[in-house]
Amino acid sequence: MSWRARAAAALVPLAIASALSLAQKAARAQAPNPASPAPNPASPAPNPASPAPNPSSPAPKPSPPVTQPGPVRYRIAGCRSRGPAAYRQGPHRREVAIGFDDGPAPLTPAFVAMLERNHARATFFMIGQQVSRGWRGTLIRELRDGDVLGDHTFTHPDLLRTGPVRGQMSSTLRAIRSLTGYTPCVFRPPYGAYDESIVRTARSLGLATVLWNVDPTDWALPGTAAIEQRVLAQVKPGSIILSHDGGGPRGETLAAYPAIIAALRGRGFHIVTIPELLGFRPVYVPCIRLCEGIGLPRRALPRDALIQRAPRAHAGSAGDDRESPSGRTPARPSGAHPAAAWPRS
Repeated sequence: MSWRARAAAALVPLAIASALSLAQKAARAQAPNPASPAPNPASPAPNPASPAPNPSSPAPKPSPPVTQPGPVRYRIAGCRSRGPAAYRQGPHRREVAIGFDDGPAPLTPAFVAMLERNHARATFFMIGQQVSRGWRGTLIRELRDGDVLGDHTFTHPDLLRTGPVRGQMSSTLRAIRSLTGYTPCVFRPPYGAYDESIVRTARSLGLATVLWNVDPTDWALPGTAAIEQRVLAQVKPGSIILSHDGGGPRGETLAAYPAIIAALRGRGFHIVTIPELLGFRPVYVPCIRLCEGIGLPRRALPRDALIQRAPRAHAGSAGDDRESPSGRTPARPSGAHPAAAWPRS
């Protein structure tokens, strides 16, 4: 064998060893690292677009439904009086108005129910010191029925002999307004005692002084039949009838009025409130808080209604639609004194 053949034969084992070494390195590079944990085949692959929910987290609350505002409603807030003199009757037409004085009193709710049963309305002249929070439901019921609230002073004094006149009226206005949101526009002086100065003072407070031309003297308790007969004997077109729901036992008056109302209608009379009889326009404001049961849509308001914006004023101010924070009756005017029972309006 030549030296070339011997050299080639010696290189063959080296080439084989080198190839085996390269193959082992490639195999080691592709094998997994025994220090790294193998993936769990039971675990699902995570979705990169949405994180997995946390089972301990509470379910999200649904969004509340969107409440659409309802139509605006309006409540009665008073009336607009006029005229420089005291009224004893209305225009000569077949309308009459009934005024009940000296409430609110124990029988006032029964008078309201009687009017409801007979589909009639009246004007209630109230004594301010009696307008406490316990009467709020009755007063709101009167307004809902279409009755009118009037001012009858705070303690029922004879205004020609005692004072202060303005305080007696204004304190009653505040008492009624703070409880109901309603501002009276009619005033009746106790005992019918008044002069021009009293009329002017009332006028300055937006109040018309209202007396009467029919008086059955029901305060004297003459009996149900006598009250009925006296009213029907005196009444005429445009009459203002005086009666009482307070100031003493008024069961006779209460019992007389169903027959009086029926007889008046039988004669062709319409029974209206005193502001309606005198042509005083009602005032309405949009309901804010005091809308319970007395709010009306605009189409249901009287044709002559005055609509005012609800004012941004302190509670208890004129025409305010917010309730007084305390709900308390205003303090008695200085120099005023309570009266237990009164012989007449």
